[in-house]
Amino acid sequence: MGKKEPMTNKTCFQKYWRVVASAAPRTLLIITTFLLLLLIGTLIANRTTRAGITVGSFEIDGNLIVDHLVPPTEPIDWDSSPFPAALTTFTDGTGPTDDIFGMGSKESDQSTWNCTAGSTPPKDDVVNQISINGAAPIAGEIAFRFFPVSGVQKQFLYANWSRLSNNGDAHIDYEFNQADPSTNPASPSCPQLPLRAIGDFLISFDTQFGGAIINTSAFTWNGTTFVPLSVGNQGTLWDAAVNTTPSISGLTVTGANLFGELALNVSDTIGTIPCEKVLFVSMKTRASTSLSAEVKDRTRAKPVNFTIFNPAGANASGNAVGAQIQDRLLGINQALPAATPPTCTQGDCSSQSGIGSTSNSNQVLNVAVPPPGGNVLKANVLSASSTSTVDSTTNTATDTGVAESAGVNLVSGLVTADVVRAVATAQASGFNSSFGSAGSAFNNLVVNGTQLNNVNPNTTINLPAAQFGAGSFVKLFEEMGSSSQPPPGQLADGTFAADLTVNMIRVHITSLALTGDAVDVVVSHAQAHADFPQPAGCPSLFGTVSGNATVVNEQANPSQLPVVVGFVSIPPQGGHDHQDLDQLSTSLASGGTSVSDSAGTVLSSSSNSSSFAKAQNLCALPVAGVCTVFASAITSQANSVSGGGKSSSDPQGTSLIGLSVGGMLVNDNPPPNTTILLPGIGSVILNEQTCNGGGVPPCSGTTSSGIRVRAIHVIVDNPNALGVPQGADVIVGEAHADSAHP
Repeated sequence: MGKKEPMTNKTCFQKYWRVVASAAPRTLLIITTFLLLLLIGTLIANRTTRAGITVGSFEIDGNLIVDHLVPPTEPIDWDSSPFPAALTTFTDGTGPTDDIFGMGSKESDQSTWNCTAGSTPPKDDVVNQISINGAAPIAGEIAFRFFPVSGVQKQFLYANWSRLSNNGDAHIDYEFNQADPSTNPASPSCPQLPLRAIGDFLISFDTQFGGAIINTSAFTWNGTTFVPLSVGNQGTLWDAAVNTTPSISGLTVTGANLFGELALNVSDTIGTIPCEKVLFVSMKTRASTSLSAEVKDRTRAKPVNFTIFNPAGANASGNAVGAQIQDRLLGINQALPAATPPTCTQGDCSSQSGIGSTSNSNQVLNVAVPPPGGNVLKANVLSASSTSTVDSTTNTATDTGVAESAGVNLVSGLVTADVVRAVATAQASGFNSSFGSAGSAFNNLVVNGTQLNNVNPNTTINLPAAQFGAGSFVKLFEEMGSSSQPPPGQLADGTFAADLTVNMIRVHITSLALTGDAVDVVVSHAQAHADFPQPAGCPSLFGTVSGNATVVNEQANPSQLPVVVGFVSIPPQGGHDHQDLDQLSTSLASGGTSVSDSAGTVLSSSSNSSSFAKAQNLCALPVAGVCTVFASAITSQANSVSGGGKSSSDPQGTSLIGLSVGGMLVNDNPPPNTTILLPGIGSVILNEQTCNGGGVPPCSGTTSSGIRVRAIHVIVDNPNALGVPQGADVIVGEAHADSAHP
């Protein structure tokens, strides 16, 4: 009997459970549902209570803005300005032309990958919806920085993403590879992503229950599979969040769980990544949490940036004047056109501090000074424009001043010209600064009865003392420029800066015959300044490189940031960036296939970089179906190498074929800085070449040098029938390269 009792009890329990189960399925369903909702509610409540959590002094709260009030700079969020971490940004399209993975592509097996174009499920579609501080929308970002924890510097990774729809959970991967996809592609059918190598790693972001549960995990590639890495406890070594509020500042669409962010202590999980490490990173989405799930959307691989740029601390400023007249006898001291804005002390001024663009322009017609005869100055047109831009996409500060005078007659015919045009450009980035006067030109210049062509910069013509007084002269194409950079060995807190002043004509008369009048006249004056803060340095780097290329950089509206197409760049530790475009189309330019590429290497003995932009069938400033400037093929190439106590940079590889300007054919491969005036519009510069420190190639130095090459550069400095704003600027095919090595 003692042995049968348990069996009897078990039998009774089973009978009882069957009765209860059969009698009350609705009750059990209600209880189960209630418990599940209670669990989700608890998780959501827990997620809400974690909204104030920071990891690596970064706000993990599912938004982009800085929510705290004190202290003023820490913790940070995505729209902190300046952003104190090294950013790498991703862009991605949507719809049938989106870069995606074909069916059957599995995250864990690159042999199954098929990179194609097409639409992906909306929940897996990363799109450009994040707009920070007014910048162009992006699909996601990663950022690295060091921050002290208990007095010890630790490396942290921050990342974010945005997607098209919240009709399912998010599964996002950030994969870091050592291989360059251009030389070691993932597979023959997926050449845009790198082949995995031992030591590559992946950071995964997964949500459940619409973001109620979020998990961040890390894996390393051992040659055959991903091996999990311990990331510790949430809220200590990592944390993550999605937007629970449908509308958040900086997200261009509305809906919960469309934006996500994470912070990870890299030093205590993956291990500190050296800042000289060349890595490529891409974003991918998966169908589910498992790493063996199908991959859906993808971005192109980009070189990881470990350098902290600060465009918020950059400045650009300048001015332009059609003419400045001083006459001692008549008491005249006048600048034309009138100051714009009125606070400008000289001509047309612009100034930009931090990200953005400002521009001013003005002109005056039929000038005669002094009236009525205009013995000192006569001109049909005096125009001036100045544009200052700080661009966070290219991390540059640029100022361009343009002054153009037409129908010029100075001092009763002493100097005459049909057109006198001054262009002053200054540009600075976190690694170099440059200035140039390309575009400055004379048309039909005559000085004291002698016609002059091909005027060299800083040409001085002394005037007869008996007629004009002792020490009188005419200066032509007066150019005063300088560039500066931090001293060797300084790794942070310095500034790269460039300045240039251009005076195309300066007439200085000490004592005019008969009257004894003293006259000083400047015609077509342009001045430009740009500076950019030095980013945080990397002591372990032997040297540095810098390179970028752009297919089109168009500033159609001078008071807005430029439209940049086909921009690629490399970080200072080197790497490779590349873009292919089937066609290009902006408001002021169009073209066929194009390629932009930049690559650089830093070795113990030398540093080198090379960039190029290629394009076919280019049309700039189309008018009624006719191109103001056309080229059948262009290649802008910049090369730089440093080491062994010398540095040099050159434009080898540059070519311009099938050119026409204003309907007139132009010889192939025109000389550097060939300037052609465009009546009623402005001018075009062909094969523009500028050394970092000013001047034209060859560019050289002891420890560093650099060069910038632009195939076509159109400057619009006149009101025109095209409706293009005065001050508009179109650059087609730009390449820059520089290198530095002790």
